[in-house]
Amino acid sequence: MTNDSAEKYKAQSIHYLDNAFSFIEAGDAEKAGEFLWGSIAQALKAVAAVKGKQLERHWEIGDYAKELAKELGDKIIYDAFGHASYLHSNFYEVGLRVEDVHIYAEDIRKAVGKLLSLIKEPEPTN
Repeated sequence: MTNDSAEKYKAQSIHYLDNAFSFIEAGDAEKAGEFLWGSIAQALKAVAAVKGKQLERHWEIGDYAKELAKELGDKIIYDAFGHASYLHSNFYEVGLRVEDVHIYAEDIRKAVGKLLSLIKEPEPTN
């Protein structure tokens, strides 16, 4: 994995997060939840990529969220991943209201911000 991969995942995470809040505003709980899931998953993949790890399966992303939360002593990362996984399942089961999604969205946004702050900006090349 390269920093290029990390930057790609980071950009996708931000894109998904922006979309999530657009869908919350539009009142679409299912799509908002799915974008929140995508945002934290991509943020975790970005952090892993910087460390030379590749995450492909749902359970690998979850295991990495748990590992990283323990390593950093920051439970919010794993909790937010759990909330996002719940929202991900709501995309298929459809039961949450947009108000419910919004409650989780703020925690997920904070966790994504923490994750993305772990990624150093690439050094400019001359």
